[in-house]
Amino acid sequence: MIDKNSVKELVVKNLKEDHFLIDVSVSANNQIQVFVDSMVGLPISDCIAYSRLIENHFDREVEDYELSVSSGGLDLIFTVEQQFQKNLNKEVELLTKTGQKHIGILKQFDANSLTIEVETKELTEGKKRKELVKKALEFNKETDVKSVKPFFNFKKKKK
Repeated sequence: MIDKNSVKELVVKNLKEDHFLIDVSVSANNQIQVFVDSMVGLPISDCIAYSRLIENHFDREVEDYELSVSSGGLDLIFTVEQQFQKNLNKEVELLTKTGQKHIGILKQFDANSLTIEVETKELTEGKKRKELVKKALEFNKETDVKSVKPFFNFKKKKK
């Protein structure tokens, strides 16, 4: 079986300056998945370059494997600080450990916590109808957050 750490070290050692490694996984039957990204997106040519780098390092004649190199997708949860940085002031989906889902703008993060701004309809003093109110929700990454990932609303908003 191909060693996950060997793949990880190889990719990290050869990352372009503005790229970062999100994750590497190697299954029991040698299916290797590598996720790399950058702050401005990752062109397919860079994925191909990382794929060739790995293919040139591990000999398929010695040990056969299946390889997939891609950028972080729409459903890939944030695991490294750079993903939070890349999505600062963008819409994210946060799932708490209690199962609550919050969709809002990532406003702040550090090693221990993060803050998202959500819009909720609330009854405000002196008004008869609920109005949209922006609220900042702060979460402890360790105790409150199960996952955070990008959120894209594919439905067009009414104007």
